[in-house]
Amino acid sequence: MDHLINPRLAQVDLLIQKTLRSPTRPLQEMVDHLLSGNGKKIRPMLVLLTGALFDLNGPSLQNADLIKTAASVELIHTASLVHDDIIDGADQRRGSVTLHKRWDTLSAALLGDYLLSMAFKLLSNCERSSILLPLMGRSVELLCRGETMQIDKSYDCSISEQEYYRCNYLKTSQFLAACCEAGGISSVAFPLPFEQSKALREYGFNLGQAFQIVDDILDFYDQTGRLGKPVWVDFNRGVITLPLICLLRKSGRFRALLEAVYCCQGVVSPHLKEQLKQASRECGALEYSIRRAEQAKLLALRSLNAMPQTPVRSIMFKIAESVTARIADIR
Repeated sequence: MDHLINPRLAQVDLLIQKTLRSPTRPLQEMVDHLLSGNGKKIRPMLVLLTGALFDLNGPSLQNADLIKTAASVELIHTASLVHDDIIDGADQRRGSVTLHKRWDTLSAALLGDYLLSMAFKLLSNCERSSILLPLMGRSVELLCRGETMQIDKSYDCSISEQEYYRCNYLKTSQFLAACCEAGGISSVAFPLPFEQSKALREYGFNLGQAFQIVDDILDFYDQTGRLGKPVWVDFNRGVITLPLICLLRKSGRFRALLEAVYCCQGVVSPHLKEQLKQASRECGALEYSIRRAEQAKLLALRSLNAMPQTPVRSIMFKIAESVTARIADIR
């Protein structure tokens, strides 16, 4: 896997560094701080893989538009993280102090806007910009709608499971689906047959749903640090995720307790958190959430049946499997 994808990811990193180079010293200092963190780069990886999936000559280092598209989605994602950290009041991201903590909120917000502008500048220089720009523009719009929906539904103990999945779609899975579609658009085989183009989006969508459910499970139950950030972050700011939705659906007692705390804008005590965790295990909420993540992963794997049997497809298979592997021992 590494020998197929790492040279292309290195090209993406170099392009991002070149694109963000600025003569404005304060801006460059923030960029350097931001780039010192090392994320998983799932989104550019999906662009590169789906772009290479139908190339019978194997993944190419020469497809400049594919590298530009991969770099642009990483910039969009990073911008969303910068803005999320401001909204959440987060102190750390990827092991480093967040921008708004090291500098200030205004500077961090402006850098997030700068990253978005550079992302769309890259896309505008692609041969198929007339297709890529509306695709990614729509995706960013949906990201903003998802964040707004999550804020609106915060501290709402009546949120339904369907509303939870809708929020996941807007915040996570539609962007991964757009990344997969963008890779197909940037590939040498474009235009793809409808069924294969649809399968790319379905892979990204279901991978995103599985990924978000797993993250929410880890936020609720993880004790090992595999999430890469403190646990209970979402819960502490009133985000009701799937394990808690399942518990509150089954337990009127815990729903009343949480509603009382939220009504008074109080802080949930560590003791109550442990009670919620234990009760959610006992009532089957944890098992149900794991099962839904597994179902989403299996749908992602099924969509690969429409793809050619190549080493690239094998990598995409392993990526989907790795999502739920993160919670294999959490039961």
